[in-house]
Amino acid sequence: MGSLRWVVHGRFSLNGGKFPAFLMADGSYQVLARRWRPQKFDDVVGQSAIVRTLSNALDQGRVAHAYCFSGIRGVGKTTIARLLAKGLNCRSVDAPTSEPCGECEACVEIEESRNLDVIELDAASQTGVESIRRLNEVARYTPSRDRYRVFIIDETHMLSTSAFNALLKTLEEPPPHVVFMLATTEPHKILQTVLSRCQHYPLGRISQADITGQLRRIVDAEKVSVSDDGLSMVAIAADGSLRDAQSLLDKLIAFGGEHVDDETVVGLLGMVDRELLFGATELIAQQDLGGVLRFVNRMVEQGTDLHQFTLDLLGHLRALLVAATVEKPGDILHLPDADLTRLREQAKLFSIDDLDRGFALLSASEYRIKQSEVPRYELEMVLARLARMPRLEPIEELISQLRSGSGGGASGGSGPHRSSERSDGGDGVSTAPRHQATAPPSSAPDAPSATPSRSAGEAHAAPASPAPRKMSPPPTPPPSTVSPPPTLVARGNGADPAPLDPPVVESTIGGDIGLILGHLRQKSPLTAQIIERADATELRDDTLFLTFQQAGGIFEARLSDRSALGTIEEAAEAALGRKIKVVAGIDAAAGSAPAPLPSAQSSDPEGPASRHRDELWKRAEEEPMVKHFVDALRGNLTDVEEI
Repeated sequence: MGSLRWVVHGRFSLNGGKFPAFLMADGSYQVLARRWRPQKFDDVVGQSAIVRTLSNALDQGRVAHAYCFSGIRGVGKTTIARLLAKGLNCRSVDAPTSEPCGECEACVEIEESRNLDVIELDAASQTGVESIRRLNEVARYTPSRDRYRVFIIDETHMLSTSAFNALLKTLEEPPPHVVFMLATTEPHKILQTVLSRCQHYPLGRISQADITGQLRRIVDAEKVSVSDDGLSMVAIAADGSLRDAQSLLDKLIAFGGEHVDDETVVGLLGMVDRELLFGATELIAQQDLGGVLRFVNRMVEQGTDLHQFTLDLLGHLRALLVAATVEKPGDILHLPDADLTRLREQAKLFSIDDLDRGFALLSASEYRIKQSEVPRYELEMVLARLARMPRLEPIEELISQLRSGSGGGASGGSGPHRSSERSDGGDGVSTAPRHQATAPPSSAPDAPSATPSRSAGEAHAAPASPAPRKMSPPPTPPPSTVSPPPTLVARGNGADPAPLDPPVVESTIGGDIGLILGHLRQKSPLTAQIIERADATELRDDTLFLTFQQAGGIFEARLSDRSALGTIEEAAEAALGRKIKVVAGIDAAAGSAPAPLPSAQSSDPEGPASRHRDELWKRAEEEPMVKHFVDALRGNLTDVEEI
């Protein structure tokens, strides 16, 4: 048997010098994670439910023949297995106990991993079936001294399929003196036939509060000065693993000695200063694009890890969400009171939806920032998108405003205040209305010969979208009754508006279309939009032609049963004093009327179905809530359905 190592508590003299406490017998240092390994069930941190279950089982004599402990690294799997082995074999009592003495020969040997009846197998290095065959052979014999022969198989998921199959029979029906204890970080890789033969205990991540409390006990015992904020940062970096936290604390003490300040913690752990996180979020809230770019430049100059900053910013957005929705965010975040206060104030700058969208956008970019050869560019672009991201207004607030009658004005809608110009819903380019409902001039000395004024969208016209053909003009009317034609804008397939030479309207009744439109706006604003959205309009004798570039537009269903056309005809008769027929269709050859919509010509306007649909549209158009909603959302009523 090799040389034994033992621990000396207190200070002692070796080779004429003073040595710190907790040195091994050969003078080597024992790390905190090993020195502070729990010696009793009560010392286990963050696994109270599992500890209580196992303690009760030991005291009641309900010992299972196989256990499986799973969880991430450093949460106590092997430690609990050793404590359970101590409780089974402690020689200070005559039966299994939940409080092993830790001083008897069996307890000391188990702690030092040299007990002949407690065998630890590293499945990561002994994955083959031969190791399990030897284990099965040893399991047949009674313990050499203690009550139970315990097999602790660490990293069990590394065993091969053949090894698992060789273990099944012994694991299902072991001798009465054998107890198996499996420990694994990946229980899903263990065969279900093996797991079903064990009592499975999944160990959860240890909370930040429990880790911070344990670290405080350690530094107090070590007589090392570390602030609560510093210990909290260590606990956050450990991500639920107490062993990781103890290893990080060991590194900090080695660097800072008896006094470890917060700057040392941030520097050695590679963490991002929280001031950077608050600063970046403030710039995003202010939508300061230039400030965001200067901010990234400063981080690059200071040598900040941009990928780590991205991860920490994700955590900061999550903290803002917690601060905005949880009454006591400190129970979840475990941050200093000053940081919690700042989080609450900063959370007021965003809605829940804004935080959700920002987190999704940043999370989708995190991997690209990590893998990019120039992460600065990726980070600049994603922060720029976050800064330019429009703020959302909850639909519930819009509905509440509509019900209160505020509508979609400056305080009601989610977008800018609507003016006399409208925003084109198809391509996003604002244009003036095509027809102005103004009275014609009293006289005009000459017929209009100059090119009509273009809309503001001409500068952005898409060349791929051809302008529609012009209607053939009728004979020129007398000069005294001519009025300037309206400005028209053609619409392509998703392209920007292109100016369209307007059709020459009947000069003898110049401005009549504007009069019709004015009556419609008072009687049925939604129907008036059909004329406004038409790509060309023309009044020939007693027929008003409405031309659209292509079929399938948003008004085709509205026009197909002539309900809207009938409303336009009624308004035309009221405005002009004579009956006007309205024909709507897609663009046709030059010099001819537009091709009518087939359904509009074939449907019976006097049929019961048509009259019922007309009534539905009328009710919908007169409903105040519908009017407010359409105005607030800057939309159009495209269909009506009875429910």
